[in-house]
Amino acid sequence: MLERQLELEGGLTVCRLGALRPESGQTLECLLRLEGVQPGRRVAVSAEALEGEEVIASRVFSVPPADGPGPGDVPVVLRLYFEGDGPRTITLRADAHYADQSGRCVL
Repeated sequence: MLERQLELEGGLTVCRLGALRPESGQTLECLLRLEGVQPGRRVAVSAEALEGEEVIASRVFSVPPADGPGPGDVPVVLRLYFEGDGPRTITLRADAHYADQSGRCVL
């Protein structure tokens, strides 16, 4: 893992992290379908993976508004990365809510 701490002072900041060699680990790809999404509405999605009671990976993101005459399904693909190899038993949780309180999103 590479890590840099930056202080942004306006304008353009370029940070070269350097070389990184992929290490062992596991990636989980999750496919999720949001059903009946209203047109013009953004959806906030959160997903987390737990090992026992400990959260070991999480993602929070916004799905852009979809166009259409009525509600539709929106496919979502997300990937979670876990350090270490070997078998694991995990629990996946996902939740979704409209990000816009009312009306249509103008973005």
